[in-house]
Amino acid sequence: MPRPETLRHLEGLYSGTDDPWSHETSDYERAKHGETLRLCGSGPHRNALEIGCGNGVLAAALAPRCTRLTVVECIPAAAAAARRRLAGFDHVAVVEGDARTLPVSAPDLVVLSEMLYFLTPGEIATLAQAISDGASPACRIVSVNWLGATDEALGGQQAANLLLRHLPDWSCQRHVRQGYLADVFDAPTTAADT
Repeated sequence: MPRPETLRHLEGLYSGTDDPWSHETSDYERAKHGETLRLCGSGPHRNALEIGCGNGVLAAALAPRCTRLTVVECIPAAAAAARRRLAGFDHVAVVEGDARTLPVSAPDLVVLSEMLYFLTPGEIATLAQAISDGASPACRIVSVNWLGATDEALGGQQAANLLLRHLPDWSCQRHVRQGYLADVFDAPTTAADT
């Protein structure tokens, strides 16, 4: 859960609009979402999880690739916007609250788009451990982080590096794009998997 001052800031942003980052209209956001979906793979994802879904724009594009999709958002107004946007998808659940303990068991896809830098280093460690402990054996994590100023204690690069540090057994492919960093983590394989 972000720090209280971060929560107040985010709540303030969503009090004025359902789309404070222009996810619906920005060419940058559209391109970033397209790349995020490409990195997620075509699916079908049996049990996907998006943490920090905001108003649900990315989740709406991800939903057709999923058998089941759970999205989590800690800002009530954003969660309400996501519920409205995702209302037509019977297989999508919107959970309002903290995702440091996973709200689903054994996800095979976890999407962390532009949310890690709102957390503290300790919260990133807790989230990484929860994912690592609870993920399916074939899980993929797609983590996207803005490389510009965040106005938070952590920058996107720092947050991405913390997640990487706390998932030492996961393979990671790092993709540097215009303005953001996208990391794709695949769960470690065991002798039983080979």
